[in-house]
Amino acid sequence: MVCHPAVREVALANQHYQLDDMDKVFLLSDVDEFYDQLVKISNESDDQEAAQWIVSNPCFEIWLYYCFKNDPETDLASLKSFDAAKRSQEMKHLGNMLVPGGLNPLRAFEQMAEGIAHSREHYAEDEQRIPLLYATQMHEMAQYLIDTMNRTANEYNEFIQRKQAWREKMKR
Repeated sequence: MVCHPAVREVALANQHYQLDDMDKVFLLSDVDEFYDQLVKISNESDDQEAAQWIVSNPCFEIWLYYCFKNDPETDLASLKSFDAAKRSQEMKHLGNMLVPGGLNPLRAFEQMAEGIAHSREHYAEDEQRIPLLYATQMHEMAQYLIDTMNRTANEYNEFIQRKQAWREKMKR
């Protein structure tokens, strides 16, 4: 993928996409075995106006974890005993044990405000600007989504209210 912020265009697999002013492209990556490549990317990309890398350590599921829980040093301590390349697999396994029904991304969408707070609380990065273990930059993307959805029509807040009302109705 190539992003041309000056012309607000993204090229992906020989397809070119024009970006509107409100558009932003997020590129997600796990740290896993990609650390060296992420360091190189981090050192080369400073303009995050049209495109932004979102890195999670060990993997995206750490974001889902923060949407439901907030004690990684206890809940996820076993990750430290795994090689970096194996931590993602262990994280997925732990998620199913820690949260009834697992780390469901659909339910996590409703919990983004909690996820943002928890993620920020535990965010730390190394000298190469790569998130440390238990850290993710997903709070940046989630905050952007909430802000964008609420900017004109309060869509995110209304979605949450509708979901809560539906759940209350289903309890009866």
